[in-house]
Amino acid sequence: NELITRVDLTFIDPANKAVTFSFQDKDGDPKTAPEKFDKIVLTKGVTYKMRVGIYDDTKTPVSDITKEIEEEADVHLFVFKSTPAGLLTTTITDKDKNNLPVGLASTVAASASAGTGKFNVILKHQPLVNGAKVKTGQEQVGSTDVDLLFDVEVK
Repeated sequence: NELITRVDLTFIDPANKAVTFSFQDKDGDPKTAPEKFDKIVLTKGVTYKMRVGIYDDTKTPVSDITKEIEEEADVHLFVFKSTPAGLLTTTITDKDKNNLPVGLASTVAASASAGTGKFNVILKHQPLVNGAKVKTGQEQVGSTDVDLLFDVEVK
C-alpha cells in the first residue's frame, strides 16, 4: 500500500463554487497527531458534487496517488458513511471497467435540517487473490488504505 499523507474532499455546489476540506498527516505516522483535520461544513438541503484527492506529501514533487487509483480502479473502492445516517447521503458516480463503484467522484446531499455528526471516508484496496477478482462493490474484502472520521456540520 502507498503512503498516504493527505486526503482532500472537494465539494462543488450547484453554482459551481468549490470548497475543499482536508486531512493531512505529513509524516504518515498514525501515532502522531495530524497537522490538519478540517471540519466539513455544508449548507442544508444542497446536493454537492464531491471529488476525492489522495496524495503522498513526503515525495518531491508531491505524489498524486489519485491517478494511480484511477488507473487501478478495478481494485479500489471508497466507502462513505454518515453518522447520523441521514446527515449526508453519498452516491458514488464513477465506475470501474467492471461497472462497480469506485468513489473518486460522488454526489453528497446534505440533510434538509441543520445538524452535526461524522463523515467516515474509507479507501479499500481489493486486489486479485490467487488470480481471482475479489472486488464486489462491498467494503468487507481487501485491506484498508484510508479510514478517516471527519467532523461534519450542516447549517
